Amino acid sequence: MRPERGMVKPIVPARFFVVLALFLLAIGSVWGGQAESRSPAKKVSRFESDFSAGKVSEGYPGLLKSIWWYPLPKIFAMGISLDFIGRAMPFMLNTSLNLPLPVVVPFVCAGVGTNVSRGVVTELGGGLKLRVWRTVGFIVEYRRYTRRGDAYYDPPDVKRVGFNYVGGGVAYIF
Repeated sequence: MRPERGMVKPIVPARFFVVLALFLLAIGSVWGGQAESRSPAKKVSRFESDFSAGKVSEGYPGLLKSIWWYPLPKIFAMGISLDFIGRAMPFMLNTSLNLPLPVVVPFVCAGVGTNVSRGVVTELGGGLKLRVWRTVGFIVEYRRYTRRGDAYYDPPDVKRVGFNYVGGGVAYIF
């Protein structure tokens, strides 16, 4: 598939995220089940709140605020986020797959959302969470956003616009 004229080609193809997500789910379900069987009386954290600040490839600052709920503890999460990424401020519904390691937790995520002035926004990404204390850690993440072209900001022949976000911040598990 060739990118349309004026569309930014993604740094990492979407196939990579799909394969990585399936791998993390398979490994995580094995390790997660072993960890839960060792201490059945231990309380499982079901919610997480992340705040990340960084830079968007268009040169603008970016802010991401996410709240996650884990229906499958430590492995699969669903969440909502309010992202400020340059000229767009989408409200996103996300899913995430996490590899439940004790200190460093790699994850991949995907989401779809809406923006008042630019319609539908999609995103794919991933990153690392570094647990410093039991409930607090740091997060480093990359997300690739795609939105419909806007007649006010983009050339008229551009149908889809893609941009990248790289940032870091704090994760609170409760």
